[in-house]
Amino acid sequence: MAYRLSQKKKQILVAVHVISVASWIGGTLGMLLLGVYLKSAANGEQLAYTLSSMEVIDENLLKYPALLTLLTGILLSVWTQWGLVKHYWVAVKLILTVTTIMIGILFLDNWTASLADIIEDMGFATLQNQTFQTTWSSIIVTASFNLLCLFFMVFITYLKPFGKIKNSRAKSSSKSSERN
Repeated sequence: MAYRLSQKKKQILVAVHVISVASWIGGTLGMLLLGVYLKSAANGEQLAYTLSSMEVIDENLLKYPALLTLLTGILLSVWTQWGLVKHYWVAVKLILTVTTIMIGILFLDNWTASLADIIEDMGFATLQNQTFQTTWSSIIVTASFNLLCLFFMVFITYLKPFGKIKNSRAKSSSKSSERN
């Protein structure tokens, strides 16, 4: 029999999970709003300050809450009746969580760093730069996608759609026992 959480431990782990998800959603929303605001900066200082704020949010309200969400989500699924791959909604959440984390690591970090370099080199004239425009659009689209994924994951947590994942071993063993 696998380890199961007591009710009190489960409540604590769920609370940590919910707080980390809320922080991650807040950070994503903050990045999106600051990203939109970035394009309407009035001067070079405001442009640099806004991007600096985005980097702080990325470091503190995206990375750590996202990883804590992943960790607590895995622990909750493994240590409760839901299992990591017993139900489609849990598997979908795992895939979307890993996907959004990887998007942040592989793309958003690099894009904000490249914007910082452009702003440092060009100052306020950055707003007219084609590379800035393209990178800015990529950040907005990606942050919007990540936010939609996070909201979708919250909804499926409560709705628990899609049913159970069929166990191929159980099916094959039941078919072989039927034949005998």
